[in-house]
Amino acid sequence: MATPRMRVDREWLNTNVLQNPGVRSAINQTARRLAPIVQQIALREGDRDYANSVRVETGGTRPGLKSPTRIRRPQARVIIGDEHAMEKEHGTRIYPKKGFLRRAVRQL
Repeated sequence: MATPRMRVDREWLNTNVLQNPGVRSAINQTARRLAPIVQQIALREGDRDYANSVRVETGGTRPGLKSPTRIRRPQARVIIGDEHAMEKEHGTRIYPKKGFLRRAVRQL
């Protein structure tokens, strides 16, 4: 027996979940808890420039382009201002793979 598909009204979802101050607050708190962990790991590895460039950007919404429902969701992001952040995170011939963000998420 197939389970019936549940439909959620987009207006209700937007009002009660996506625009809910509690949801936005929880997203912001998670990003604010993650940023110091990233800084701590970078400092432990001796990368002061990377650690000093960590900041949290709150507010805004994700575009929802990949979502099948195209729902735009709130976001808070940990931004790394170091110009070589991607190379240090994922590794290249010049920079070894450090994975600061990946390791910080695991500790969270």
